[in-house]
Amino acid sequence: MPLAAVLDHVAVAVPDIDKALGRWHAELGGGRLGGGDNGVFATRQLRFAGGGRLELLAPSPAADRPTFVSAFLDRYGAQIHHVTLMVADLRAALAELEQQGLDVVDVRFDDPVWHEGFLRPSQVGGLVVQIAQGALTEDEWARRTGQTPEDPAPGAARLLGPTLAHPDPGHVRWLWSLLGATVTGDDTELCCTWPHSPLDVVIVAGEPGPRHLRMRGTVPRPAEAGVGPAVVSD
Repeated sequence: MPLAAVLDHVAVAVPDIDKALGRWHAELGGGRLGGGDNGVFATRQLRFAGGGRLELLAPSPAADRPTFVSAFLDRYGAQIHHVTLMVADLRAALAELEQQGLDVVDVRFDDPVWHEGFLRPSQVGGLVVQIAQGALTEDEWARRTGQTPEDPAPGAARLLGPTLAHPDPGHVRWLWSLLGATVTGDDTELCCTWPHSPLDVVIVAGEPGPRHLRMRGTVPRPAEAGVGPAVVSD
């Protein structure tokens, strides 16, 4: 049975959030939202025209040992790390995923306003999928972390979503339909959309893994080691 899920945001791993903000905030106009640092990783979210949100994920400067973010950066560089799907009942969602044979890991219910679990990249095709249940709006999250939420700048780009690759269109249709998406297109390019989400996921034929972010209202940008993946103008 498909999950009643909504694509919430896409996350990009970067080595330094302040440096990455030069592209995503100053150049592309994303309004800064919440963020934080738990001693392992630091985050900052940005909201673009149309409501699409991007999360920057970096190793915490306070970390005294390698972390999952630093290991990811060492292996892949500044790249798309995960997408987050929001559900109303995480326990029910995890039970459905496990019934379908998927392995949900790193499940946490200890935070009263944020519950989460993750699908491994090997199950999805080179991408982490976070399944989460939250009790706060994006503006409430910003205020909870001591940030004043910002609107996108005038003329800000519109974030459309990530483009991924996968060699098996049948698996793509099955998996992303299970994750609540409406999947359209042919075997060379499939588009996954969710009701009430400004973001989508496009999946093309090829070796598994993320390709780039699609944005509207900007010029294309190449991948840069310090700031993130390539941006394709759509």
